[in-house]
Amino acid sequence: MISKKTAAMLEFDRILEMASEKTVSEKGREAMLSLQPVFTEEEASLLMEQTKEAESIIVGRPSYPMVSFSSISSELARLNTGATMSMGELLRLNSVYKASKHAKESIMNASGAENLKSLAWGLEYDERTIRMVTDSILSDEEMADRASDTLYKIRRSIVKENEFIREKLRNIIRKSEYSSALQDSIITQRNGRYVVPVKQENKSKVPGIVHAQSGTGATLFIEPASVVEANNRISELIAEEQAEIERILTALTAMFRSRIDDIRRSAGILSELDVIFAKASIGISMNAVPVEFTDGIFHVINGRHPLIPADEVVPVDVDLKEGTKALIITGPNTGGKTVTLKLCGLFALMAQCGMFVPADQGVKLPVFDGVFADIGDEQSISQSLSTFSAHIKNVIYILRKSTEKSLVLLDELGAGTEPQEGSALAMAVLDTLSEKGCRVFASTHYSELKNYASGKEGFENASMEFDAVNLKPTFRLIVGIPGMSNALLIAKRLGLKAGVLDRAYGYLSAEQTAYTDLMSYAQKASQQAEKDREEAEAALKRAKEAEEKAQEKLRKAGEKAKAKLKKADEKALEILSDASDESESLIKEARRTKGSGEAEITKTAKTVRDGFSRKKEEVSRHLKTERRLGRRPEPGEIKEGIDVRIISMDIEAKVLDKPDSRGMLTVAAGMMKAEVSIDDIEIIEGGVASEPKRTSRIDLDRRKTVSMSIDLHGMAVDEACFALDKYLDDAFLSGLATVTVVHGRGTGVLKKGVREFLRTHSHVKSMRPGKYDEGGDGATVVELK
Repeated sequence: MISKKTAAMLEFDRILEMASEKTVSEKGREAMLSLQPVFTEEEASLLMEQTKEAESIIVGRPSYPMVSFSSISSELARLNTGATMSMGELLRLNSVYKASKHAKESIMNASGAENLKSLAWGLEYDERTIRMVTDSILSDEEMADRASDTLYKIRRSIVKENEFIREKLRNIIRKSEYSSALQDSIITQRNGRYVVPVKQENKSKVPGIVHAQSGTGATLFIEPASVVEANNRISELIAEEQAEIERILTALTAMFRSRIDDIRRSAGILSELDVIFAKASIGISMNAVPVEFTDGIFHVINGRHPLIPADEVVPVDVDLKEGTKALIITGPNTGGKTVTLKLCGLFALMAQCGMFVPADQGVKLPVFDGVFADIGDEQSISQSLSTFSAHIKNVIYILRKSTEKSLVLLDELGAGTEPQEGSALAMAVLDTLSEKGCRVFASTHYSELKNYASGKEGFENASMEFDAVNLKPTFRLIVGIPGMSNALLIAKRLGLKAGVLDRAYGYLSAEQTAYTDLMSYAQKASQQAEKDREEAEAALKRAKEAEEKAQEKLRKAGEKAKAKLKKADEKALEILSDASDESESLIKEARRTKGSGEAEITKTAKTVRDGFSRKKEEVSRHLKTERRLGRRPEPGEIKEGIDVRIISMDIEAKVLDKPDSRGMLTVAAGMMKAEVSIDDIEIIEGGVASEPKRTSRIDLDRRKTVSMSIDLHGMAVDEACFALDKYLDDAFLSGLATVTVVHGRGTGVLKKGVREFLRTHSHVKSMRPGKYDEGGDGATVVELK
């Protein structure tokens, strides 16, 4: 529960007033101003989730999901009586339909927001009714010409008749026989009829019907006989117009009456949504954050009182460890104790209404079943109560109504009477509230309460920090250290004579003096610790900024490297394209010599192979030149775990150990481990292997699938050499040391061509004919480099 008195003490009504300015309807405003907190965790969590969803929708959509709609209580009541709605009433009913359509579409099309979608699902509206009212009614007093075809025709006829009459009267005014009889050459209206002003003495010169006369009687307003019939026709048309308007209003009223329950329900849901989105809007404007409800934890970091201007407010931390039930705040006057108490109570009320609170992310609060406060120097003149009596009356009410789940805020507990009795009474009240299990925040000046809180389980001292050098409060709450009044220190700084101060110190007991000195030391230590923390945070911030700059440099270097690689790839493609063109001409030459002898064919094939080999070597040289993005290592720089590039193979690897005395080290590249020389590696800039390059013709996992031998039986020499060339590339890259090439004996042509090819191949270290168990002379055993 929360009483009106407590809400006023905490200025909760001012928060609701601020939030009500964010609503779009009068009903929403009324609902916001009468908003009350809920007192169960389930209800509070639901309200907080709704506000979070509303904030997400507001931030994520280009238009606000709520549009203005009218209060329709009286319209619904008249609908029930069977009355026909006026144009203004229909517009107000239609505003609910239009607002329902806009809100439902905005919410149902949002991602997530399941709680709001369950609300918006109940919004009802009728597209046809919205369109008809919008097209038919222009304002509270004006219906559109196109509201119906009949109305349009009637109004066109009225315009024509009016123009006919005006032309008739203009002719009368222009005629000389009438002009002298007229008071003025004008056309006007009386009683809805067109007339001309005629001098009293010339009445007989203008035959017709007199509808009025001037105040002096000198002028008569006469409807000439020649336009009487036309005026009668206009009167008839106006009556028809009014009848058609009534028919349209009756039809539109019937459309709303048939769905009166839907309209009533939608109006209620819209008011509820208006409040929810207003809570999200005020949260955004206050830079506020959602609250997590937890049992027993009160955690607020950089909490800012929402009623203090942003450029003046001093953030407060209230971070109570679990199990702390009471916080006793001490410190000098005007140090911020009362503001801190109000902030704690206000945050609790706002959170339990589903409102965000202005603080850093991570606010955690319990759900209280009631908030009770005794704050300020209240005095009831009508009841002749002293300040002390008024406080005691509030305390009695709090002791009677509070429970173990209540939040109790007590400002200057025990003040207003003799200090010894006041502190005794204050401790008794705190004992009682503690036994109840209430969460208590109390401020005091009494030293006895500081000692009381220090030795009481579940109690914690806190103080409002005071800058003794500048004689100003800092308004910062320090939990764990009781505060001091600083009266003598302030007096000294203000120039009170040393003799007077010495006498004052003399009246203090040794225990009091020691306690004051201890508290002063603790406060200075706390301030130094805070200063050290701020300096550490500043250093950490600078380090992070330096790291970000380094990362940015690394990113730019990577982009530069990628651009370089792209250029290399383009050059490689150009070389290969030239190779392709050249190979085409060589292949044509090979086909032309198809009828030649085997020796001629072999010679042509060798020419083709040599051409491809030259191009391959050119591409390889180009890629190795362009893609060397690393740098040669310095002595002692090679360590386990760093990323390197093996220059001879143009692949990246990770170092597994330090170089040995021979300058050799073990690296891992994919599934393959290898021992390489320190002279054959370079360190990748940044210490991190870059993304795999498109020289992906190197596949270190091929070792698992490449056979230890290749069978070339039945192939022509040129075909066999092409196949053998690819096989040797795969075998070399898979790390095979020895392979067997099976070609058979036959006529010896294939064997001769193959061995001749092997002698000049770049991967071949040596070769020999196969042994008896290796296929004999029908195979060649090749040792790879």
